[in-house]
Amino acid sequence: MIINREDYLIEIRGRCRDAITEKIADFEQANAALGIYEPARCEAIKSYIAACRNEYLRCKALILAATTNDEADAVQFVAPSVPENL
Repeated sequence: MIINREDYLIEIRGRCRDAITEKIADFEQANAALGIYEPARCEAIKSYIAACRNEYLRCKALILAATTNDEADAVQFVAPSVPENL
């Protein structure tokens, strides 16, 4: 039985946030969302953030489906590769 699922989810959320902020500063994320950069760069930034979010959702589903702490411990966030034009 899993006792602290929320703890696992907090850890995975933190890894997702770190993966994004290590590659893309907050102001760059905002500029891309506003369309200030050239389209290719905006798309690359949005694509990387979406890929990180998809990886988080994959991990979340595995953690919620886990029936033991060992299964939840085995879930690893794998940061996506960084697209060109970033």
